[in-house]
Amino acid sequence: MKIKISTRLVLIFDDYVLKIPLSLRGHLQCINEQYLWNKYKETGLLGEFISYKNGIVKMKKYKPAKEINFTEVTNVKLKISELNFIYCDLLNYRNWGIDDNGKHILIDYGINEEIAKMYNF
Repeated sequence: MKIKISTRLVLIFDDYVLKIPLSLRGHLQCINEQYLWNKYKETGLLGEFISYKNGIVKMKKYKPAKEINFTEVTNVKLKISELNFIYCDLLNYRNWGIDDNGKHILIDYGINEEIAKMYNF
């Protein structure tokens, strides 16, 4: 198991990840991931959201991306309007994974414009 920490504690297992909020921002990101998954899962752009229970998100684990290109970011911003804002960090390749077909898939999509404004830029 691997662990990552930011606004959420992320526990990375063989087949899934758990995202446990450590702050209000982390909690809001978990809620937003559920919302965006329910609204945009049919686009095929988002990592599979498995469940939300007691504030904790469970998602499918993907192979980490090593890079991301501007075209893929632009595609997400065009198809998912809630992610089309200035401080959205979609160019960070760590927010992306690779699915079983070798396609880039967004795995960290909890931030929205309101949550982003909670950070100090």
